[in-house]
Amino acid sequence: MMIRPTSPRERRLVALLILVSLIAVLWFAIVAPIAAGFSTRAQQREQLNLSYLHNQRTIASVPRLRRQAEDARRNIEAYVIGAANAEAGREQLKARAQRIVERSGGEVRGVGDAEAEAGWARASIAARMNLPQLVSTLDQLQNNPPWLIVETVSVDANDALVTGQSSTMDVQIEIAIPIRAAPAR
Repeated sequence: MMIRPTSPRERRLVALLILVSLIAVLWFAIVAPIAAGFSTRAQQREQLNLSYLHNQRTIASVPRLRRQAEDARRNIEAYVIGAANAEAGREQLKARAQRIVERSGGEVRGVGDAEAEAGWARASIAARMNLPQLVSTLDQLQNNPPWLIVETVSVDANDALVTGQSSTMDVQIEIAIPIRAAPAR
């Protein structure tokens, strides 16, 4: 069997296929990776530029953040009780609650401990008072530094039903405040 010679047209077609194949190989082996590298480096430059701008803003904000931290450090006494331990903090909290109830004109029936999370002091106070005294007590508890949290207020006003007028009520108040270790003196 003999192979017939190719015509000039077939040779041109084969040459064209070889040329297209060679161009495709060159494209996928050399040009495409280089172009992808340019694209990747452009994305990395953009990320670095964004990171640089973010870092510049962060560095520029350091003085403002330092001032805020110093202000917070100066004002910490308005938000926490300084105590050697949780027990001392709880005792301070109970004494403050008792003072406020007595200053408002209420009758303290009992002051108790309440379980608290680490770093917090909790206490409860049971008292007998009328409505204006209760309002005054809650106002003083919440609106005088160091700021504390009134967690619950329970009111038992059974006498009001009997007499038909506002009379004394049995009140149970639970309060909490964060504790900070007091410096040794």
